[in-house]
Amino acid sequence: MRPSYYPILRIVLTLIAGVAMILFPGEILSYIAILLGFLLIIPGAIQLIRYGVVRFKRNRRDRRYHPMKFPFIALLAVIAGVAIVVLSHELVGIFSILLASALIFVGGYEIIALIRTKNKLKVAVYLLPTLLILLGIFILVNPLHLIPSMIVIMFGVGAIIYSINEVVYLLMKD
Repeated sequence: MRPSYYPILRIVLTLIAGVAMILFPGEILSYIAILLGFLLIIPGAIQLIRYGVVRFKRNRRDRRYHPMKFPFIALLAVIAGVAIVVLSHELVGIFSILLASALIFVGGYEIIALIRTKNKLKVAVYLLPTLLILLGIFILVNPLHLIPSMIVIMFGVGAIIYSINEVVYLLMKD
């Protein structure tokens, strides 16, 4: 894939994620937690299996002259992944804070990218990134007062706004 397709891929994936968050707000956070858990478990388990195969495959002399250290990070990744998968429903509050922080970061990044363009831009172009930042701040200020599904819907709207903003930015760039 050529690098020129990366912005289009990012736009499409963000739009799909935003629509999924709006359509399935109750289940999506659990699915995201389970996905993140497996993203930790799989590489950690592969590294532990690799260690076991190499460790027990070598003879005694090879182990003495080429010691292989136990992969503690891989073990911790597997333990954290299992904990995330098992406790996925309890992590909703943490996800809401992370999602709100992501909205603020993305909005700020968009404003910086717009400021760095050499063209003079209208003030209306800064409206969508400003909305993303305000939405993130609103979620951070009221995380416990909002229903978690409402937070997911708000983040889904933010993802759709981001993808629309990226399309506008991509069209203005050409």
